[in-house]
Amino acid sequence: MQAQTTLTQISNDTFTNITSQHETEVEPSSFAVGSTIVSAFQIGRFTDGGASDIGFATSTDGGSTWSHGNLPGITKVGGTGTYDRATDTAVTYNAKFKTWLIETLAMSEAGGAHGAAVLVSGSTNGITWSNPRTVSVVESGDFYDKPWIGCDNTSTSPFYGNCYVTWDDFALGDLIEMSRSTDGGKTWSAKQKTSGSAFGTGGIPLVQPNGTVIVPLDDPIPE
Repeated sequence: MQAQTTLTQISNDTFTNITSQHETEVEPSSFAVGSTIVSAFQIGRFTDGGASDIGFATSTDGGSTWSHGNLPGITKVGGTGTYDRATDTAVTYNAKFKTWLIETLAMSEAGGAHGAAVLVSGSTNGITWSNPRTVSVVESGDFYDKPWIGCDNTSTSPFYGNCYVTWDDFALGDLIEMSRSTDGGKTWSAKQKTSGSAFGTGGIPLVQPNGTVIVPLDDPIPE
């Protein structure tokens, strides 16, 4: 006898702008700590990349009930931001600062849709979110892609509480770059490349118990 699985819809696309496709919520990322689960995803996907905004859904009772909404301060479509689109979102939690963090790649349509900035939104409860802090903004001719976020949550680590965002610059052949926050995502260091100027896509910063950050990544995308 097969076990029965109950599906629960936790969010829906409420946008009506005619520039993107609706009833679409795609590429979710989720993170859980105790009984709290936070998920983030694109809402209103454009056919040539990005979405109308980033949505979130949060449960504080292990998934029985959910709250949902859109992250503020990111897109024009969302009503409170300055960017045209948003994509490539990821969720994590900072145990030292007791803060939920959602990373977003903000996009501009000028000169063709492209990744224009990496942003991080913060929340103490996963339900009320701040306007995003800027991690890095593209320089002229650059094209950010595939960011991800991770935090050092090992209390014995010498870097406990640090968070790291990694992305690649597509315009530079998928050059891997990283920024670090030591204050729970409020401020971020200037971007750095690896000592060997590594290239790749989809890098994910994985923090080891001793504080060492390992970033597995895929091969660069041929231009």
